[in-house]
Amino acid sequence: MRGTTASLCLATALLLATGATGCSGDGEDPPLAVGTTVTRELEGGGKAAYTLKSVIDPAEMKPGELGPLLEGGSWAALELSFENVGEKDIEERPLYRTAVGPREGEKPFGTTATDFEPVQGPALPQVVRLKPGESVEGFLVMEVGRPGPVVGTVTYSPGRSGDIVWQVD
Repeated sequence: MRGTTASLCLATALLLATGATGCSGDGEDPPLAVGTTVTRELEGGGKAAYTLKSVIDPAEMKPGELGPLLEGGSWAALELSFENVGEKDIEERPLYRTAVGPREGEKPFGTTATDFEPVQGPALPQVVRLKPGESVEGFLVMEVGRPGPVVGTVTYSPGRSGDIVWQVD
């Protein structure tokens, strides 16, 4: 019994040390459903909760918001929420840390994040600064390289704590 307990403790310590959190075989967590909130420890001791609330694909922009669109492209609007659940101020840059991928079995496409405002609601600021307990939500508009709907995954990269991937159905 003592050897089994020691083995379990060692295995648990190894899993925690390597950051493995799932059993998918490749060390990565499976994609999450839209609406799922993920909390991550950040560099510098901060802690944030991230939620992809919805994906509008294709999306419409407010009048006067449209810039030149890639030939054959469309817009996708990602409704994101950030909350500071830690004890230190945090700073997020959704415009630079968000990416979208194609639906399963489809070819990759080019994307560009913008600060345009969709008809569904306000755009997220390019830089989000939150004090403990504060939150913000809004839309990040992505220009995708072909007509929608095409978005299959949304990835947010909060830094060294690992990417967060949501599956869009």
